[in-house]
Order: sequence, then C-alpha cells, then structure tokens
Amino acid sequence: PRDFSVPCHWEKKVGSGIKAPAAITPGEPAAAPASDTFKFRWDVLLFLVGLVSAAPQATGFELHEWVGLAVIPLLLVHLLLNWSWIVGVSSRAFTRLAGEVRFNLVFDSLLFIGMALVMVSGVLASRTALRALGFAVVPDPFWEYVHGIISNVVIVMIGVHVAMHGRWIIARLRRVPRPISPGKELR
Repeated sequence: PRDFSVPCHWEKKVGSGIKAPAAITPGEPAAAPASDTFKFRWDVLLFLVGLVSAAPQATGFELHEWVGLAVIPLLLVHLLLNWSWIVGVSSRAFTRLAGEVRFNLVFDSLLFIGMALVMVSGVLASRTALRALGFAVVPDPFWEYVHGIISNVVIVMIGVHVAMHGRWIIARLRRVPRPISPGKELR
C-alpha cells in the first residue's frame, strides 16, 4: 500500500508508516497545521460566497452573476488544496477502498460535474456580468432553465458534502483560535 499523506513539520512518523501528531501538553488542544487552518478558512469563504450566490432573489441577478463568477477561482483553489486526496484516492479507485472513501470519491466527482454544469450554464445564461466584461452574449432561456434545475440539485449536494465532512469541520472549529476575554490570563 502506498502512503498518500503529505509530510508536515508538525507530525512525526511512527515505525508502521502511520503518522502521529507530535506530543502536546496534556489538557491543551492540538494546534492545527497552518495548511489545515488555511484550508478550513478557505472552505468557509467558499461556503459563504456560495450562500450569497445561491440567493439571486435576495441579492439581485446582477450581483448573483458577479458572485457566481467569483466562485469559479475559489472552487479551483479548493480543488488544488485537496489535490493530494483527489489524486491519492482516484489512483486507488479500482482497488479495495473503504466504503465511505469510495462513496466520497463518487459523490465528490458527481458534485464536481454538477458544479461545472452550474458554472457553464450560468455563464451561458449571463445577462449583465459578461456584457460588462466586453463579451457579446445573447442569453439563452434553455441555459437559464438548466442553470436553475442543476443549481438546486447542487445546493442539496453541497449540504450532503458538508455533512460528510462534519467531523473534520467540528475538529477545525475546536482549533480555531479565539480572542482572549478581558480579565482572563494566559496559562
């Protein structure tokens, strides 16, 4: 079996090849590695921008289009941040994988296809953003229809995706540094 983990400065290898966190003081929460913290914050940003994008009736369609365009690079960075998992699990897709990992791979692949369709249909249905960027586009009602249907499916899929990663999210929330309250001393 291949080891797809990425070596980090905050962990040490154990003889079996399994990585164990470096020793910490008892009673003190383990600090998340910088890359993990960045990844979590990036995912929160992507989620919040996605929420704004998912409510065109609340934001107006012009802002919806601009925010939708902003989601594209945010999602690409999300994929790059998770690239080692994508490559590692995909390369083992036709071998023996744990059921949860296999389901996650298939589901995330379908979510990627859905997101791509939402983005392409959104661009093809654009009424204002692309025109403001200098592209001569004629909005097509077919793509507006496709965009609406697939967007609703993808919103549900994102909910499932977030739920599937709930343990990781909760672990990150427990490690997010909190400001010190006035009158409280550092230990």
